[in-house]
Amino acid sequence: MDPVSTPAAPTSSRQVTPRLDAINLMLRDLHTRHDEIRHRAAFRGCTSELLTVQQELVDYLLRMKNSLQGAETANPEEGLNYNSFT
Repeated sequence: MDPVSTPAAPTSSRQVTPRLDAINLMLRDLHTRHDEIRHRAAFRGCTSELLTVQQELVDYLLRMKNSLQGAETANPEEGLNYNSFT
């Protein structure tokens, strides 16, 4: 019986995995609607600034993620707005 072969992960990817996991968790959190914070932003009159900063963080994290994964410099997510539910 032939053993099932699975590709061995390079050592560098094992070291990157926790970083990618952290980036994915932060992206998930940024994509979650936090009504309490949005309410505070509305009360303080900075809703658009909050959403702009959120989008900048998402863009930055996506660039980091693509860099760690060795993706090409072209970003397929470019131009997407993750605040479109507002």
